[in-house]
Amino acid sequence: MALVFFDENANAILDYDEAIFIAVGDSAGKPATSFSKARFTWSLAFYKDTLLAEEDQRPPAVGDVYRIVTRKPFRTNESVAFQSEAPGYDAGMAQQDLNRVAVVPNPYPGAASWEPATTSTGRGVRRVYFIHLPRKCEIRIYTIAGRLVQTLKHESTSDDGEEAWNLVSRDGLDIAYGVYVFHVDAEGVGTTIGKFAVLK
Repeated sequence: MALVFFDENANAILDYDEAIFIAVGDSAGKPATSFSKARFTWSLAFYKDTLLAEEDQRPPAVGDVYRIVTRKPFRTNESVAFQSEAPGYDAGMAQQDLNRVAVVPNPYPGAASWEPATTSTGRGVRRVYFIHLPRKCEIRIYTIAGRLVQTLKHESTSDDGEEAWNLVSRDGLDIAYGVYVFHVDAEGVGTTIGKFAVLK
């Protein structure tokens, strides 16, 4: 098996992002008689693991063995085809999914783990999330007495979305503790109603 290494920075070392190509001479996988007659097939490249610290990165070293196994090489006029389908929209399923819309956390205990830490005086930023939302909908939040507190617009490219609310009314004031009602209206799909509580 012939291997071709393209040394992008001309330092004679296999660096990150540089690739090794497997070269063959014909469709049966026989060796090429010259470089000009070689055909490149599979390639192998190394990339840094962005989840590891720099000091924990381990580049390829002398003595490392990498095994490449294939059951059948590609031959002349052979190919692999992938067929994809455009994302569909099922109105019936979308109506059923409206029953999954909820608020987290519920009840809201005055603080949540995902809220950013703050060194300023007071509560800082507060948030609840409306989850399992349809692609496009309007969320209206009311007091138990029926007074409109806030309206949120949600629009995304996929179903099962989420929308954050900072617990601030449309008048720009922090809401009081108590029970609230939310009404989700998805045009062409339907509506759903639920409750959530904000603790003191």
